[in-house]
Amino acid sequence: MKIITHFGYAIFILILISLSVISCKEKSGPKIGFMLPHMTINRYVIEKAAFTAKIQELGGEVIFMSADNDEEKQNQQVNDILDQGIKVLVLDPVNRFSAASMVRAAHNKGIPVISYDRLVANCDVDNFLTFDATAVGTQMTNYALAKKPEGNYIILGGDKSDMNAILIDAAIEKTLSPSIKSGKIKVVYKSFIEKYSEDDATHEIVRFFNLTSEKPDVILASSDVLAKGAINGIKKAGFVGDILITGQGGELFACRNILNNQQSMTVYKPIKKLANLAAEISFDLAKNVNIDKYFKTTIFNGHSDIPCTLLEVISINAANIRSTVVADGLITESELIN
Repeated sequence: MKIITHFGYAIFILILISLSVISCKEKSGPKIGFMLPHMTINRYVIEKAAFTAKIQELGGEVIFMSADNDEEKQNQQVNDILDQGIKVLVLDPVNRFSAASMVRAAHNKGIPVISYDRLVANCDVDNFLTFDATAVGTQMTNYALAKKPEGNYIILGGDKSDMNAILIDAAIEKTLSPSIKSGKIKVVYKSFIEKYSEDDATHEIVRFFNLTSEKPDVILASSDVLAKGAINGIKKAGFVGDILITGQGGELFACRNILNNQQSMTVYKPIKKLANLAAEISFDLAKNVNIDKYFKTTIFNGHSDIPCTLLEVISINAANIRSTVVADGLITESELIN
């Protein structure tokens, strides 16, 4: 009986030691800061979940913050997150210009910064991960030209503080240029929408109809939110007719609008792939693993050539929604049809 007691006691001690080792391992994983501009669109909800799950799978911990589209708030949040023991900061800035001070604050504490989806301007940000914004603009414009090679075009650009919006607009202009020069296409209205505001996009479309009697054939909206605003503006203006409307993002409401023939297409960015890649790179960086293999090109941010990775995008319409956004788990079939 005594032997069994001693044996049981020994096993108990071994279990305690094992639990202690496991606990230490769990606490020794690096903390990664992940900051998004807001959480008002579905893609950010999905990206937060995917990034967090991947970091936890690798053995790390995520400190997450959302700025509610307020650059001043994000600046304050950076000061808070840098004091929480993070090893790497993954930052999607509200404003790419004011975010340079955030990068400098992180570097002053020896913390590298990965610019996520939006490029931080005018500083030595360490790396940049995003989708190919030039391809976004090219794909939506080529789709429109294939369907409506002649007519009046409206361009609704994104927030100029977002480098992606500038690159998309440049791609749109370049792709349209031959048709504009030949006289087949006329750009009758163009506006950049601050903070990608749906309400402001609605206002701009209503304003267009109030200013002119010309009828638009195409609205090149550079995001699904802007496309939604454009649809609202068309309805408010009482316009009846066929207008081709583009978008970007593969948002649930946009996919529903595509199936309902209100929006024509969207450019889908496989956001889970971006979030998972950002998690893997930031974890390697935190563990002092060389990350050069991830970066095959650079992009100039007004100050330096920043190592970057540009992921591919996919043009989708009613014919391939299910083989893209649904198949990737971005939305479900029941969400799509309800």
